Amino acid sequence: MNSPSGGGRPFVRNRHKSRVLALAAALTFWLPAPGFSGAAPANGEVCASCIRIRVGVPTIVRGPAADIADNKFSEIALPNGRFRGFDAHAETRAIDGIRPSDMGGSARVVLRPGPPGSVDSCGQWLNHAERTGATLLGFIHDETACNYPAGQTHKSMSLATSSDDGLTWHDLGQIITGTDRPTPGKNTGEGDCTAVDGRDSFYYLYCFRPRDGALIAARAPLADPGPGQWKKYFDGQWDEPGLGGQATRLMNGSGSSVARWTASGELALTGWVPGGLGLFLTRDHVTLKAVPEPLLVLDPGVWQRPAPSELVTYPVLLDAATGGNQLSNSWLLVYAYWPPGGGHADKYLVVRPVDVSRSDTQATPQVGVQLARWYNSALHDRWSTTGPVPGNGTSYRLEAQSGYLMTAATAGTPTVELEDCVSLRPGHPDHLLAEKGFCEAHAYQRLRTAGWVSAQAQPGTIPLYRCYNAREQSHFASNAADCEKLGANERLLGYALKP
Repeated sequence: MNSPSGGGRPFVRNRHKSRVLALAAALTFWLPAPGFSGAAPANGEVCASCIRIRVGVPTIVRGPAADIADNKFSEIALPNGRFRGFDAHAETRAIDGIRPSDMGGSARVVLRPGPPGSVDSCGQWLNHAERTGATLLGFIHDETACNYPAGQTHKSMSLATSSDDGLTWHDLGQIITGTDRPTPGKNTGEGDCTAVDGRDSFYYLYCFRPRDGALIAARAPLADPGPGQWKKYFDGQWDEPGLGGQATRLMNGSGSSVARWTASGELALTGWVPGGLGLFLTRDHVTLKAVPEPLLVLDPGVWQRPAPSELVTYPVLLDAATGGNQLSNSWLLVYAYWPPGGGHADKYLVVRPVDVSRSDTQATPQVGVQLARWYNSALHDRWSTTGPVPGNGTSYRLEAQSGYLMTAATAGTPTVELEDCVSLRPGHPDHLLAEKGFCEAHAYQRLRTAGWVSAQAQPGTIPLYRCYNAREQSHFASNAADCEKLGANERLLGYALKP
């Protein structure tokens, strides 16, 4: 895969490190192809700046472990009303839950690496499962000719079917291959694809091409998506063969996670933008429009672990009710996550709700991310953060939700950039939400950019205060001037968006 991978066995851990280093540069940033557009859409299309997005509290559902969350997470609804997710790390595992966000249960292996010399000798990663009648289609990322310590692997995509809801699979053969061949010391081929039903008689695949860090696209008829039926998009036409054909670069970087937003009919892809994780929309399947503000504000991640920065990879959008990638206005954002300071074995699978709405006018601010307050009674630590919290639901319990932070400074309105930090002093941790630059100047370790608040009261905002409990020696954030009687008010940080 084109993000970190790892495993409990020593040789898998070595592979993890080398694959991360080999592809770090390609995944950290992207540059749009000439067809990219962030401008106002034509009549009948969705205005990308008119979408209001609220990203909810993250929940860690799996981990920590090195051998998880190395694929684009996919889910299906089961006939019994439950849901089945597919997590992969060279082998693919099925996880059942009572709702799409309930993916913390036991896992069973459903796909394994193939025999030596096969197209999947290094692993099979199920990236998308699509129900068609009583059958599941499985879109599988394959790797072969791998020498991970040397930064080498060769990618392709295959199609499989299942008649038992993804517990066993029948391989139909390859559907996407690149124009290059396995090469010592290089990542080659084409893969890491996700698929979506375009509701126009075609399935669409969006794939990663490592030789130039490009996003490419292919499609096949819904009636016959098997080997030989896929056509890549090249020079304005869907006419190049999926097996060995040429493909136009749509976008550089990691942007191959696709879903379809049913409210607009547009396809939605996640990708990396200046400032964090972005959302891209396309109606014609190849012209990408960026939502102006990031979905998540993220500092540049460092792939070599451990590292002081956090790292997010493999972001996918699923429907909050069905688990599929035909999206209503209630989504789930699912991704792999390493916390600040985390090593290879400190990887988690994170799920967080996303609510969207749209209008005919521009939304300002457009995106808000929930500020949550967690409490660890054993450590006497209150942690106000927009990020995932290891130990959520066990050592840390959710205590309050304190409004939404913006993911970008608002033009024309004074804003304050806030950072999430933790004390470096001996004893229990003291997590602190403070203005940019405060933490490192006061012996706190910076964890992340938390987001932005308005410097002055605006319609639709609530005050946000920094508070301190002297008995527990713990800072926290509150919307109440009396700090909910949990401590003393130190200062007004600014004004967060109302829930």
